Amino acid sequence: MSQKNKYRYFHGKSFYQVMYTHSFIYGYIDQVDNQKLSKLCIKNYKKRRSEDKNDTLAEDIIIPFSEEIKWIGQQMSNAYENKFGTPLRIKSSKDYWAQVHYKNESTQFHNHFGPNADIVGVYYVKVPTKSGDLTLKYKKHELDNSRWFFPPEENKFILFHAGVEHGVAPNQSNEPRVCISINFIINEKK
Repeated sequence: MSQKNKYRYFHGKSFYQVMYTHSFIYGYIDQVDNQKLSKLCIKNYKKRRSEDKNDTLAEDIIIPFSEEIKWIGQQMSNAYENKFGTPLRIKSSKDYWAQVHYKNESTQFHNHFGPNADIVGVYYVKVPTKSGDLTLKYKKHELDNSRWFFPPEENKFILFHAGVEHGVAPNQSNEPRVCISINFIINEKK
């Protein structure tokens, strides 16, 4: 069939097709000792996943796996499982970290797309006023630059697909902003 005649049978009709969708889950987690967790993150501020300042891993702080992080991960997994019927799992110790932003610090836009991440979770530990929103880029197509802005709140979490571009606006507060990030894989039942 020639290119000219390929679509002639659709003349006068229209069709709806979803090409790309985004979704996220958010909520709040209680029973977390945020003060203890904040001290742990700030104490480890200089332990970075990369020394290369051009790498987004240079913004990530290595922290030990604590009971608080285990609880946060479990609560996020529960929220995902309640919605989709499948739990999430943290694959390794490289799949969770802290972010501490002092005044004027931010996180560059990036994604977590790869074999160790299906879903990204962020939990807010310490959130002073004017400490910077999380921004998710919502691209319907390459020329689109739509965005969702999520103001952080202590005890709030958000889960979104690992391929979504995201970043954090600069912290305008004199106090540090602290969050925990976790890469999850979907724990398919066998």
